[in-house]
Amino acid sequence: MSDEREAPAAARRGRLPSTERPSTLADVLYRRKSAERILELVRSPEARAAKGAAMPKRVVDELGFVLHTYPWSESSLLVDALTVHYGRVFLIAKGAKRPSSLVRGLLTPFAPLRFAWSGRNEAKVLVKADWMGTMTPPTGEALLSGFYMNELVLRLTEREDRHEGLFELYATTLAALSDDDKTARSARLRRFEKGLLTILGWGPNVAGRGELSRTERYVVSDGALHVEGSLPPEALSPKAGRYTAEAVAALLADDFSTPAKVRSARDILRELIQFHLGPRTMHTRRILGELTRL
Repeated sequence: MSDEREAPAAARRGRLPSTERPSTLADVLYRRKSAERILELVRSPEARAAKGAAMPKRVVDELGFVLHTYPWSESSLLVDALTVHYGRVFLIAKGAKRPSSLVRGLLTPFAPLRFAWSGRNEAKVLVKADWMGTMTPPTGEALLSGFYMNELVLRLTEREDRHEGLFELYATTLAALSDDDKTARSARLRRFEKGLLTILGWGPNVAGRGELSRTERYVVSDGALHVEGSLPPEALSPKAGRYTAEAVAALLADDFSTPAKVRSARDILRELIQFHLGPRTMHTRRILGELTRL
């Protein structure tokens, strides 16, 4: 049967349509179509009705992405997945590494899956994972950017905490990474970082001030921006940057229209994120930085 005949049926089953991608334009359109299909499922009346409900002992047909896997035994994996209704979920994939496993090769990042699991403990038992059709994975630096997104979600969220809008932010950013050039990709990552912080209740803000002063410079401390000089020196990190009112205003307004604004936003957001990470480091950020310096 041809792809043209298969696609409508696949769509009715909730799978993303399979298609050939012979050109760059086709790649772009394909990724957009895939992302739109995922968001249609997320925004469906059924999905919205399920939000906020307690997690049942057995969950079926839950849309999600694998964030990371860990070896558990010779034949099994532990899986951290980002899901629509239940946030980040921890799964035990028993026998996933066996040649006969139905999920062997499926539990990889950046592929939309439908999960089924059971259990009431923190570690649920994966019952099933269905591939929803191809969503072209990012490659090259876009791939590293995708892993950076995954690491951010893993480090900044708690398991089974539900955050409205997080899944949509993740899916739309992931789908667009490969369509961007380097500068546009950096701007998109800044939007993701700011969006994630905002969703978690840690969005950028200027402490104690309603309006920015063009004559002041700003510093980051305790997860917020402060007027330089308003804090004792010991309250600042030795590596704390000084930012102009223009740079701060651009970040607050989601204005990433110039490389300079993107760089300033990157530096401010990096300090804000590090506050919430504490002593932990971002491994993918270090790798991306090393590649940039090559």
